[in-house]
Amino acid sequence: MSNLIELQRNYVLSFISDIQTQHNLKFLIIDEAVDDLLSYLFLKRSELLSYVTAIEKIDSRDRKGQPSVEAIYFLKPSKFNINCMDADFSNRPPKYKAAQVRFLPGFEDHLVKFYHSKRYLTQYTSSLAEVRCAFIPRESQFFQTLGIDQPLLMYYNQNCHDLIERNIKRAVESLLNICIITGEYPVVRYSQPTSLVYETSAATILAKKLAFEFQNALDEYARNDEDFPPPSPRPRSIMIIADRSVDPFSMVLHDFTYQAMAYDAVPSVDTATDTYHYAAENELGEQEEKHGLLRELVDADWIALRHQHILDASEYLSAKINELIAKNPLLVDRTNVKSTTDMLSVVAHLKDFDEDRRRVTLHRKLIDQCLKINDERHLAELAEFEQNLAGLGLDANGERVKHLTEALLQVLMDKHANLTDKVRYIISYALYRGGIIELDLVKLLSFMGVPSGHAFFDHFLTLFRNFEYLGFKLVKSEPGNKSFKKEWFHESIVNDPNVYNTSRFVPAVGNNLSKIISNPLLLSEEAFPYVKDKPIEVISPEIAEDSAFLNSSSSLKNPRHKASWTRSTTQFRAPRQRFFYYCIGGITYSEVASAYAQGLLKNRDVFVGSDGIMTPLECMQAIEKLSEPRNHLGLKDDRPEREVVPEFLFDRASTVPAASQHVHTVSHQRANNDSSPVMPAPPPSKEKEKKRSKLAKILRSK
Repeated sequence: MSNLIELQRNYVLSFISDIQTQHNLKFLIIDEAVDDLLSYLFLKRSELLSYVTAIEKIDSRDRKGQPSVEAIYFLKPSKFNINCMDADFSNRPPKYKAAQVRFLPGFEDHLVKFYHSKRYLTQYTSSLAEVRCAFIPRESQFFQTLGIDQPLLMYYNQNCHDLIERNIKRAVESLLNICIITGEYPVVRYSQPTSLVYETSAATILAKKLAFEFQNALDEYARNDEDFPPPSPRPRSIMIIADRSVDPFSMVLHDFTYQAMAYDAVPSVDTATDTYHYAAENELGEQEEKHGLLRELVDADWIALRHQHILDASEYLSAKINELIAKNPLLVDRTNVKSTTDMLSVVAHLKDFDEDRRRVTLHRKLIDQCLKINDERHLAELAEFEQNLAGLGLDANGERVKHLTEALLQVLMDKHANLTDKVRYIISYALYRGGIIELDLVKLLSFMGVPSGHAFFDHFLTLFRNFEYLGFKLVKSEPGNKSFKKEWFHESIVNDPNVYNTSRFVPAVGNNLSKIISNPLLLSEEAFPYVKDKPIEVISPEIAEDSAFLNSSSSLKNPRHKASWTRSTTQFRAPRQRFFYYCIGGITYSEVASAYAQGLLKNRDVFVGSDGIMTPLECMQAIEKLSEPRNHLGLKDDRPEREVVPEFLFDRASTVPAASQHVHTVSHQRANNDSSPVMPAPPPSKEKEKKRSKLAKILRSK
């Protein structure tokens, strides 16, 4: 299986190595955006220091510089960063001999003009280029486009249409970056409305727009680089581009895989940084506040656990703890181990297994917290109802469920479910029904304890109404209005004893991948047309051989299949075809898990990406804001761009005498406001430097 983290790491290291080899550079100057990228790539400073002697932040007070050597500037393109670089070379002497500038994608025309307007930077620029590092590999098979903020709001709020083009370009760059590092020239398909679809909204053209612009960018890159794509015996890859409206159920349903449940339900999990904050017992028996990163490069157990059903994850971890204790019979009195708490207490004192102890303690705490929340909110008990709704009225046995309205009222009466859970159930019910009249919706809100005048009443009503921006009119103004119609792309596994009733729902991501991996002809061409002419589809002998397995419902999502780490690698046949799935407007953790499942079950390389990843709560909060004025959204694209650089970057006192400073220095204020600032003297030529050196020797000899 290809690993996006490793591929992107190698890509970054290769360009740094190439520049360093050509120019013998000593310094690498970065900013916060690059620092964040490097952290996901798990590129430690020690690894980068094998190429350069120093790595520094561009706005650091401690950055001193060295005028005799060149520096690599690896930065996000912005006026602030350009001004910081210009400040470096307005010093006398300049902080570095020359600048090798490498920008992340986004060096747009207005920034190009701004860059070339700089009086000092342009004189010392040795080279200037963009580096196609346009995505962050959040996981080995999941990537996120760099630089897109709150995508659901940005793409679907009617007041943000002028931001779409800019962010489509960012998405194009990320998909092109993926193709470059994987060496793939994929067949591209995209989602579009079919004849059954609801009234067309502006959102429905997003996937088509991105697909065509990406295809153009890919074709142009291939024309300009005769070595792309590199020769490969792999079957040609396939990329599906879909928008958020393809699967609304995935945005609100409870999912019981470990990662999805932890990020959705546990408040102490910081979804922005993948950090879990918890308290654990130390060797002295004292409780300490701790935090742990939920990332695969720092936690092997996280890889094994994250996509398992929460009950399977709990069993797996208990077995691992027992194994850990069994390896230390002289240190542990196992007769005292009666409960999970006792297990953690024992593990806390295993001094020789610090890293294992840290990981199992973290996951035991987090899994137990998930199970506790499940019990408190009756999530699993009520999940059967929402699974029936997502199954479009079919139960676990594939039989039509009667009296779903009465079942909804029973769910809304449950005292253990919180208000947010109940709102999720109403949304699922409205999706299943094709919309409900506003009067009935008001009655349902009142029935669950949120009557008109309640603090949350208007918020919930706005949330329901705003689904219309995604193409789903949940609120009908008149009883006689027709229900919206939609072709559903998700799946609901029925009559399979190996699948938990709480996990029958298969997101459209997983279902579409299942079809296209089995046979591209199975995915509707009306709903997912090709950007270019349809290629000749050939079902390989391998697919034909496994067709019975691939088309079975259990192959879609079966938590009780043997996990990936227990399988023999001899069954995998290389090279394997690659499949890419990109969702515009954000993706959920359950959808990411379903993509991983398809790669595992069908022995293919599957990569899933988006411009953001969200929990159901974050989805609902964003949808509520789809009707808000743009100035209330706080989008990064609308924030004033930082331009003023720190004064200490202009501190030249430690490098030149005062008289020299007076002649050659241009102050920060003057550089910004004076129409004709004093230009610095150009660097001396080699001939002049040779004459100066010879003259100095003569003077010293007298």
